[in-house]
Amino acid sequence: MEGALINFRAEKAASMSLRREAYKQSADVGMMGVLNNGLKLKPPVTMRVVDLLNLARLALFSPETQTLFWRIESSEGPVIGTLFSVPYWKNSLPFFFYARTQDELGRGSYVAYRNIDREELKLSDSNDDPKYLYAPIVDVTEPPRMLVEALEGSKSPPLDLPVLTRVTNLPSLMRLLMVASYDSHQPPILNFEANGSCVYGFLLPFYDYYEANALPVFAYVEHPRPPEAGFLRYIASDEGERTEFTEHVSDMKFFYGRVVTLTEPPFWFREEKNQKRRGRPLRAKARST
Repeated sequence: MEGALINFRAEKAASMSLRREAYKQSADVGMMGVLNNGLKLKPPVTMRVVDLLNLARLALFSPETQTLFWRIESSEGPVIGTLFSVPYWKNSLPFFFYARTQDELGRGSYVAYRNIDREELKLSDSNDDPKYLYAPIVDVTEPPRMLVEALEGSKSPPLDLPVLTRVTNLPSLMRLLMVASYDSHQPPILNFEANGSCVYGFLLPFYDYYEANALPVFAYVEHPRPPEAGFLRYIASDEGERTEFTEHVSDMKFFYGRVVTLTEPPFWFREEKNQKRRGRPLRAKARST
């Protein structure tokens, strides 16, 4: 019995020694080394937006939000992006929204953005003007492998698709967005061209649906025109409903939703041979419910 106890202690000490050595090696190569070499991380889903203004509108929509941007050299050139996660089926689905850098904005260490009275974006080295919301830009020399693979499109894990739900018009979409908004959280309205139409829609999780922790529903509407401005505002009164585009957030009697324009449709609106809808194969054209 005593010999077995001695052997157990010796094996435990050896195991702890190996763990200390592994920790020391990981510390030597740094955090990026851990991400690149130690962990086999799935790449996030990439979403390229048309410009940095749309990216700032996505990430800096509320003073309560805390976010940061990554500046990375990619095969497309220098890009700025941010990670964004949503509840999705049994887990969460990470997105990496990004845009090409714009020379006319300079470089800067912070994204400075405002949407009260007028919408404005600038890249700045200071963060002390209270008119703006700020988020730091982190310059990355060696980005994590997961982001490199995402931007290069070299490894795209197979994904189950959300449930597509086509609503009748923009007022219906805005009513649903009101239900999906709480505190400082509001899903962005994604805008893109698909099937010859201009699509507006957002991902809405329905929690605790059978075996799914969050049933992802993409509610969308097909509209004849592209966005006239960066925000949709909505009001319901005795005179009826009003839904219209606006360039800024000013009149607080309206409910506002931010519109983020993508360069191409998200994966659930594209034909992908290796993807499938739960319970049935993906068709070339997205079906709605």
